[in-house]
Amino acid sequence: MKDKFISITFVIIIFSFAIFSLILKDKDISKVERRKLTNINSLKEDFNKNLDKYVTDQFFMRDTFLTLNSAFNRYLLNNREYNNTYIKEEFLIEKNYPLNEKSLNNFITNINLIKAKYLKDNKIYYMIIPDKAYYLSNKKYLRLDYDYIYDTLNQKLNVSDIDIRDLISLKDYYKTDIHLKQNSYFKVINRLGEYFNFEIKDIKYEEKIYNKFKGATFYKTPFNKEEDLRYYTNDILNNAKVKHLEYKDNYIYKESAINSSDAYNIFLSGPSCLIEIENEQAFNDKELIIFRDSFGSSIAPLLVPYYKKITLIDLRYINMNLVNNYVDFSNKDVLFLYSTLVVNNSFILK
Repeated sequence: MKDKFISITFVIIIFSFAIFSLILKDKDISKVERRKLTNINSLKEDFNKNLDKYVTDQFFMRDTFLTLNSAFNRYLLNNREYNNTYIKEEFLIEKNYPLNEKSLNNFITNINLIKAKYLKDNKIYYMIIPDKAYYLSNKKYLRLDYDYIYDTLNQKLNVSDIDIRDLISLKDYYKTDIHLKQNSYFKVINRLGEYFNFEIKDIKYEEKIYNKFKGATFYKTPFNKEEDLRYYTNDILNNAKVKHLEYKDNYIYKESAINSSDAYNIFLSGPSCLIEIENEQAFNDKELIIFRDSFGSSIAPLLVPYYKKITLIDLRYINMNLVNNYVDFSNKDVLFLYSTLVVNNSFILK
């Protein structure tokens, strides 16, 4: 009788969840997985192909169950890894493993081709920012051989490097996001000045704080704390002119993005294939071109006082053959700024 009661109860619960899943409005995104969910329109496109995905994605309390599963793995099973994420001292660290040797070589080939084809009279450097897994023990965690990556880049890239690994530590990153905090770049700017020959000035900034930041990895494990997102501005940055190739935003800091699903988009309005920043109050007439990933969005504002014009190129969103139609490379400083996340996944570059 007891077994029968349990079986009936289980069936009722499953049936109830199925009913709720059907009658409730479809959800557009999963916060935990940070992705769009399959909706009812997909069934109209291809019922047989998308039915499985739709039922799974729109299952009642899906995100809640994913969170409970994460808590079970983290606290009861004491797993170091869950949802492709490690946890160290409250820092959520995305697993970046194994090394994709083809991606590493592809990254090198792309940089060398760009230099050979477009950069003839330029001062050129590359700077690779390690992802947070760099600070994990290779005895306890699966992590890349970062020494091998940096050594290979130094040997095969036809560009000189600016190594900043001695300047930053794990505490310079957000706990729930892959990126460096913006104030961590001040010491990096000092080193860039040494290589690109611009004089570091005692610039005053106004610090603004958003204390409810939830980074890209926030929902990957349960019970994480909101943290501060700090950004730095002044009259120089406020008066700079920003131009995007693909849309009309003209912000150094797009403060309306602070309440979006990705508050990091406050920096230069988020992903964009090509951005120009002009500064009539620059300390010199130098111009800078940065080939970059998302890490470039938060360092670029701090470079604005030192350059009359900064052009940011994101080859994840535009083909290099098209860039030449919009950018004059003559006599410009050039910085290739990428994280090891892109180096190990370089086929996203066009």
